[in-house]
Amino acid sequence: MKQGKAALISTFVVGGGQIFSGRVATGIILAVIFYGSIYLVINLWTGSHPTFWTIVTAWVLVWFYNILDAFRGPNYEKPPCEKACPAGIAPWIYLNRIATKSNQRYQYIPFFETLGSICPAPCEDNCTRKGIDAPVAIRYLKYTVEMDKPTATERKRKEKVAVVGAGPCGLTAAYSLANKGYGVVVYEREKKPGGVPSILIPEFRLSKSLLDKEIESLLKVGIEMRCGVEIGKDVSIDELLKNYDVIFIATGAWKPVKLGIPGEDNGLIGLDILRRVKGGEVFDMGKVGVIGGGNTAFDVARSLRRMGNNVKIYYRRRIEDIPAEHENRIAAEEEGIEIIALTVPVGIVKNTVIMAKTKCEGRRSLEIIKGSEFDVKMDSIVMAIGQQPDTGFLSDYVKIDEYGCICVKNGSTCHPKIFSGGDAVLGSQTVAHAVGHGLNIAEKIDYIIRKIPAILWGLLKDVYYPDGLRMFDANKDNRIKIPHRLPAKRLCDFRQIEQRVSTKEFVQEANRCLTCPLRYRP
Repeated sequence: MKQGKAALISTFVVGGGQIFSGRVATGIILAVIFYGSIYLVINLWTGSHPTFWTIVTAWVLVWFYNILDAFRGPNYEKPPCEKACPAGIAPWIYLNRIATKSNQRYQYIPFFETLGSICPAPCEDNCTRKGIDAPVAIRYLKYTVEMDKPTATERKRKEKVAVVGAGPCGLTAAYSLANKGYGVVVYEREKKPGGVPSILIPEFRLSKSLLDKEIESLLKVGIEMRCGVEIGKDVSIDELLKNYDVIFIATGAWKPVKLGIPGEDNGLIGLDILRRVKGGEVFDMGKVGVIGGGNTAFDVARSLRRMGNNVKIYYRRRIEDIPAEHENRIAAEEEGIEIIALTVPVGIVKNTVIMAKTKCEGRRSLEIIKGSEFDVKMDSIVMAIGQQPDTGFLSDYVKIDEYGCICVKNGSTCHPKIFSGGDAVLGSQTVAHAVGHGLNIAEKIDYIIRKIPAILWGLLKDVYYPDGLRMFDANKDNRIKIPHRLPAKRLCDFRQIEQRVSTKEFVQEANRCLTCPLRYRP
């Protein structure tokens, strides 16, 4: 390992490790400071003095810093896009690869291409270019990134890890741990792996073939997959604790949240609708009201609209407060789905929904306006106001909060052998959050199994800083216009609506990146 060799060299020759790894200027500066100060003290020292031990302490600190710096390698101030990414992706690096037409690949990240389809792109919300004209189309450019292939390791460890849940978080953690040499078995209650993206997200937002390809390549690193096995029913937690050194819980958030209104049981469940749609079922429901403002609500509405139903979405807050991805909302409106904001159901009687108007300021306050109730006739109502973890099978082993989320600290539960991450901890979040949690907690599990003190975790974390990056001119090109299939055509099927542009346009868009870490060095 190059980092280890660099640190070893710097242990005996201050600055040598930096020079070995190509950071010549840094190595020379450290060597001059350390050896130059020793030379001056030897030649100028005039006798015993109380500051002697202060100088010796400073030498030791410089020597220690020199070893640490050699091990860490080159570093940079993370730009806003990278800081905002829950998955830990550095967009500016892969944009550099695209813009320069480099043959170098970006490091492998599980579900990278999936994120190119369904990520809400917080990186774009924080893009520096946004202050000039419009953010770089970071999410869309993932489609053209050349990425490393998932790799298997020849190094094998004796410890075994059980991962419960084969969604993005569980599979990401399984990949990371298997790649570190651990024997990993993944348990999934469904008939196939993939979690929410595989079972619920419609084809028009996420291609099934793309997702299946990513999962298949990820599993090739030596992960054992056991589908159709429900923990707590088919296999007990006690059995897992007996047979594995560590258990990682990544069961997601599948339990529908209820409003607690009279007649709510007369409504359909959004998650059930999506699951049945993915299974090929067709719904002829007529006039449908979908309650909610998240991606689940919009996915249900857009799916039912494609089946010829008249669909409206009712949301309790303002349009600007809708938590669903912006593109999901815009596409729904293009497809003829009306969004009625500041409206909430307060009761259901057969085919009549009693609605009430609300007022709110932001997402923190919400008040139902007294006397504002009105009736809405509809053939069906679908409840899609959110979901939470269903973790009752763990209640005897770990601490669970009032929302069903598992309580953790750095991924660790109150049980020394049980860890957890993803929606089971966070509540319903994005795939990017799940991937980031999976990578980070797998790393911590590795450190704990190897009994590495927590104080050293930050020092051992890999820093990804590839060679060959260059700064671009601040060009004045406008943001790429992402092409979509026309609404009239896409309502006839479930094919993906986003289309591709030419390679030239991809490169042109990547060149809009301001390469912040190179342009605005701290």
